[in-house]
Amino acid sequence: MAVNVLFVCHAGAGTGLGHLTRSLVAARTLRDESGFDVQFLVQGDTIDRPDLNSFEHHIIPFGCDFSEALLQQVAIRKTGIVVFDVHTRHLPSSMESLLTELRCMGCRLVTIDALSSLYDYFDLVYIPSFRFIPPMESPCNRFLYGWDSYLLNVSVSPVIWKPGRAALVLTGGSDTTGLGKTLPALLDRSLPAGIDLHWVVGPFAAKPDFPVPQRLNIFTHKELARLDRLMVRVNYAITVYGVSFFELLQCGIPTVVFSPYGIKDNTELAAVASEKVALVAENEFDAVEKLKNLMDDDALAASLSRQAQQKLSSCGSHKFAQALQRLIL
Repeated sequence: MAVNVLFVCHAGAGTGLGHLTRSLVAARTLRDESGFDVQFLVQGDTIDRPDLNSFEHHIIPFGCDFSEALLQQVAIRKTGIVVFDVHTRHLPSSMESLLTELRCMGCRLVTIDALSSLYDYFDLVYIPSFRFIPPMESPCNRFLYGWDSYLLNVSVSPVIWKPGRAALVLTGGSDTTGLGKTLPALLDRSLPAGIDLHWVVGPFAAKPDFPVPQRLNIFTHKELARLDRLMVRVNYAITVYGVSFFELLQCGIPTVVFSPYGIKDNTELAAVASEKVALVAENEFDAVEKLKNLMDDDALAASLSRQAQQKLSSCGSHKFAQALQRLIL
């Protein structure tokens, strides 16, 4: 009999789609290749996505009793494994009690890249990151991480990079820092005239303010379920730090990355710079300048593309599925 796995995610305005998207990548492999029975419980805004609709799922709004909804789903489905891919901002204050109750119900517990203060409650801590230091007091076999651990929504083949005039801009599913109000004009006045600029408007992001008239050829894309198909059509990218950044790397796109979220990502970005897989910028102004310089340096762009593809040549969803199979042996 197939083991029931329940993925618990947050998705919506202010949170974005990163948690849900990477859990869907893992869930597809669990279902299609490993025979698990997979469902989703999503707390957040209403979402209409074909990949989510292919699973049995329930959506509850922010503010709803998270613990009650989760325990109810576990009891109804006789869930064997609960996988958390959540935003700590929306979790109940009684998470310790919730996790304890789930364990008493016989559930194995997994967390993806969150809940660091509660690691001792989990059978598996899966960190989709190349950089992680396990706590000294915890068993090392509880943690999985590395360049081969990323859960990326990429199914197209990586490109052999070639120079061109197409650039992609990704500001996140919610664009929480309002880059859409300032970055379009900055790009338009800084990049060479006639560049094809593809701007992705996230499902929870406000409409960007494009300059009129425009020096660039600006194309907008909204509510794309498969960003990878657009990624492989461009020659360069500028993005905020997040899951989509690593999807660009796997596709082999020379990329400038920065974090608009204060100092939160500084350590990770310093490590990215040392790996020479992308150009790391301090802010959006520096990012635009670095993108402009990257477009003028074919040797650097080709080197970034090669380095990125080498680092992300393995599929993390298979590693995740194998780890869950070991949990039920």
